[in-house]
Amino acid sequence: MLAVACRKPAQQPVTREEGEVAPCSNSGEFFPSGQAGLHGPGLFFGDFQVQWESDFLKRMHEPSLYACAAPSDDAEYRFLWDRSLSRPIVARLTVHKDGNGILTIRMLANAGIPPPLLHGKKKSVSLDEWYRVVLDRQIDVSADQVSHALELFHRIKFVDDNPGPRDTTDGSDWIIEARNGVKYRLVDFRNGYSEPAKNFGLYLVRDLGKVEISGGAIY
Repeated sequence: MLAVACRKPAQQPVTREEGEVAPCSNSGEFFPSGQAGLHGPGLFFGDFQVQWESDFLKRMHEPSLYACAAPSDDAEYRFLWDRSLSRPIVARLTVHKDGNGILTIRMLANAGIPPPLLHGKKKSVSLDEWYRVVLDRQIDVSADQVSHALELFHRIKFVDDNPGPRDTTDGSDWIIEARNGVKYRLVDFRNGYSEPAKNFGLYLVRDLGKVEISGGAIY
């Protein structure tokens, strides 16, 4: 009799959502390494930017959404708004299983680097003082408000089709993250080219978070 080899079932390709990063971080990093558009989802300026955005989130006492989570954990959506001439702001929406949620809003005192020591001053401003948290607010969010926020979120295309020049860090980054179960997604819109990302971020910050933002500070 002829031996008949058993045929292994064909392995199905893993389907990932746009902007999905896998695997997750087992060591608690805030963002994946690599530059956006070159090595998959990442931050616009790559590893250098990973360091400074991670430092902002640590100073705001924010958790890592890129860290591995359990499938049963609440879904979380975060908007980090890093502007070169305005205070960094983070808005994180935690969605409970019953559809309600909590919005956490935090803001640092300053952007950029501390000024040099001025003549007559005995000591310069410390980093901890310069980057101190000046707003830390938690707000209960209704199921209807969560539903609207997620409707805005799902309109976001997790690809920056209009990246700006990489020779200057002046401007802004609109960084959107999402962790739902074990899936983590990330996109960094340089200088706010994405209207859906703007709508989502400003809904969290201004409408739900009640943070006053002048028109000239939206960039």
